[in-house]
Amino acid sequence: MEIQFHKKPEMNKPKMLVGLPGMGMVSKNTVTSFIELLKPELFADIYVPHLSPSLAIFDKGLVVPMERDESLFKFYYSSEKNIILFTGEMQFGFLTQDNELAEKIVEVAKLCDVDTIYTVIAKHVEGYVEDPQVFGVATTQELLDYLKTESVEIVDSNMQISGVNGLVIEYAQRMGINGIALLSETAFPQALDIKACYAGLKKASELLGIEIDLTGIEEEARKFEEGFKKYMKEMQGKKSSDEDLSYIG
Repeated sequence: MEIQFHKKPEMNKPKMLVGLPGMGMVSKNTVTSFIELLKPELFADIYVPHLSPSLAIFDKGLVVPMERDESLFKFYYSSEKNIILFTGEMQFGFLTQDNELAEKIVEVAKLCDVDTIYTVIAKHVEGYVEDPQVFGVATTQELLDYLKTESVEIVDSNMQISGVNGLVIEYAQRMGINGIALLSETAFPQALDIKACYAGLKKASELLGIEIDLTGIEEEARKFEEGFKKYMKEMQGKKSSDEDLSYIG
């Protein structure tokens, strides 16, 4: 993996928000929402060779060259809000590559004199959660105390966070950078959980001091809840009907 700077904007101890695809798409959607709002400038990426599709395209017998040098991991900077936004299209799911990617992300944070790295991650819970709660973990006790003042409940038990979105917090601590992870509850780890996204995005907006229009995602969350409740009602009705039929014959 190679860090590539296209330019180096003037920064003054910026914050960094990291988000790659993961459970409920909470982390990725949080960063994407900020990118859509702030329209930040692309200034660096992490190039990983051989990530392009393993296929070749031909047109009337002639090979059509593909773009194979496009980076899937990009850093953006908003000078207005003094924040770096990092996102990408995938996680590797392999120990070596995920650890190396997390290390590279934090290397860029170190080079840019980042004050605090933030991530917003889904926290899997059993059973549907009507109002997802957002918990917090961090690299220092001082940061945990700060989160408490911001009405973020601290995780009070041992836990593990897999993947790059969690690894960057440990690598931040290793490299002397503050790190905070917000954990938004989801019962749907394999699907897009818009309610978990909304809860995490709202709390991240508050902590970062960046006001974001939540109207659209609020409406999506409302529709998601209505659809889920309708589905559950239909399933309960079907179950009752099946139980009644079981008495026949």
